Amino acid sequence: MRILGTVSGRPGVITWWEDLHVGVQVAACFAAAVLLLWAGHVLLLNQPLGRGFLYAIFWAAPVTVIVVGATRSERARRLRAEGQDPS
Repeated sequence: MRILGTVSGRPGVITWWEDLHVGVQVAACFAAAVLLLWAGHVLLLNQPLGRGFLYAIFWAAPVTVIVVGATRSERARRLRAEGQDPS
């Protein structure tokens, strides 16, 4: 598996991300979303640090569901198009 470059015409990092276990995707996406949203709330919206962190945790949950759900859906679509069983 290649992380950089292309695999089947798709960027290798996309294929690598799609092939990760769903639990790893949830943990990585949630952590990244909390950090980005916290920075956004504190720096852009001038929220206090604690309140910004709580808002970041709150909004990271739906962001994680959306990103991981879209990833699983796209992976299944790609596998069906290649004639493989997505499960």
